[in-house]
Amino acid sequence: MAASASPEITAFWAEFSAAQPTLQALPLRDRVEAANTILERHLEGLALEMSGGDDDAVVDLIATAHGSVENFPLLMQLVAAAPTLAHYRLRAFRERTTQPDFPIGMDGFELETSDVLVACGRDDGQAALEIRFGREIPSDYQDHARNMAFIMLDHVLGEYDFAVKVGAVDFVEMPQDPDAQWTPLSQLPPVFDRHWIDFLGRTGEFPQGEHDWAGMTLAFGPGADGRGDEAIVMVNRSAQPVAMRADLAYALELDLAVENRDELAAVQALQDQAATLLELPQLGILAYTMTRAGRRKAVYYVGDTQMARQALAPLLLRDEAASLELTTRFDPTWSGYFEFAVHL
Repeated sequence: MAASASPEITAFWAEFSAAQPTLQALPLRDRVEAANTILERHLEGLALEMSGGDDDAVVDLIATAHGSVENFPLLMQLVAAAPTLAHYRLRAFRERTTQPDFPIGMDGFELETSDVLVACGRDDGQAALEIRFGREIPSDYQDHARNMAFIMLDHVLGEYDFAVKVGAVDFVEMPQDPDAQWTPLSQLPPVFDRHWIDFLGRTGEFPQGEHDWAGMTLAFGPGADGRGDEAIVMVNRSAQPVAMRADLAYALELDLAVENRDELAAVQALQDQAATLLELPQLGILAYTMTRAGRRKAVYYVGDTQMARQALAPLLLRDEAASLELTTRFDPTWSGYFEFAVHL
């Protein structure tokens, strides 16, 4: 079990492990209910699902946050801390269904994935989806149909991709763009993946050679002292291909004082060396920097914050890092990066 697991996660896995013989004696439906009862005693916002047969010696155990991004770090910590489970294949997040052509029903109304038509676009760094229905939907069931379409999207694209890669979802009566390509939801996954790579440029591959940087100056209004100030932001456009990779979901910030030109040069050199230490083993990538009010902040996207800190530890012991403020935050959509990158 991972040494960094919280007491709550450790307690859950201890109780779950001890309960395995009892759980195995139950039908799968009852086993799921019993497992979630144990989970709820220790953690909030997560759930467990199981896939398999009552008599299977090993079944799939899926940990889900029901698409709630704020609970994704807890879910990933839960899975990372799991002990060996004799009767379960554990994974994080609901994966894409292998049979995307399916119906669902709600309050006497049934909808097929083939009835839901989707067009892909852009929403800043994420994919935007427009949705219309390929058949007449009775007025009393319009809200039902939209709710069902969201449930279907989660199953067809998978929990992580739908929550992280998809931004705006708009329902339309008629096509707004005559050139838009409309795809039945049952056939969306390969179309969505091509859109992600070909249109949005998310190849997932680390950039090689010199990176392409672009800058902007931001003006901020008067503060408490009645004076405004400016910030210089430099954006690494070469980072776009790896944006929103599931293993680069944390923003690690190195914020240092730069009171004069010499300090600025020293800090920039240190932050560039940090980028090299992270990028060579592909632990992370420097995404953007901001210089404002006597400080320079460099923001790197990393997957394992502990490994990244270890890689940078010797560098951050240097004299020029004395003013360091180091923070990390979960940002799987790279919102900090695209706040600036969309304008360049």
